[in-house]
Amino acid sequence: MTQHPRIILLGVPGSGKGTQGALIAKTFGIPTFSSGEYFRNLRREGRLPAEISAKINAGGLVSDEDVNVIVVESFLSTQEAQAGFVLDGYPRTVAQAAFLDDYLTKQSLGLTAAVYVELPMDTAFRRISGRRICPNDGSVYNVYFQPPQREGRCDLCGATLIQREDDRDESVRTRMATYEAITKALIGYYGDQGKLVIVNGMQTPDAVFAEMRRALDDQA
Repeated sequence: MTQHPRIILLGVPGSGKGTQGALIAKTFGIPTFSSGEYFRNLRREGRLPAEISAKINAGGLVSDEDVNVIVVESFLSTQEAQAGFVLDGYPRTVAQAAFLDDYLTKQSLGLTAAVYVELPMDTAFRRISGRRICPNDGSVYNVYFQPPQREGRCDLCGATLIQREDDRDESVRTRMATYEAITKALIGYYGDQGKLVIVNGMQTPDAVFAEMRRALDDQA
């Protein structure tokens, strides 16, 4: 893999894109940007418009135009992103992908790969809907795969665990349906460009990362 890759992470919600983005960023010393985390931070700070917050809570997508502007102004145009990056959660539509291609071309830059972390829908659903978070220390648990020692309580501090609004069953089903109807088309989009790399998301995070690196090295 190139020393300063530009990578997009694709996959159904819950496939572990955020974990892989952090591993790539740490390994290659490049920044990562999660559009979902960015919007959640704005909401916590009270800077996210109410209509956008409601749409995210319901599992919907923010408009292409709004997302494009936010990603460019908040991340892609920064100095740190010029030498490589990882994008998690963007692009989510073919229109956003086309905008990104055009933006990079104008910067005389190119995308290294779009990595698709493949995972069955039922497993992804349980990964998200079962997620519980400690409001004090940020520890993350899962009622199906990694439950706390005491039900509903953080192992470290004993605080009552919470479930994010966008992790509730109805919201997750909407997110899954949106992915199937809109975002999944990116697999074909990047496949047609010869930039798609597929890895098995059912493995441990380290095994997924190792498979990804091998695939990217073979592609180079």
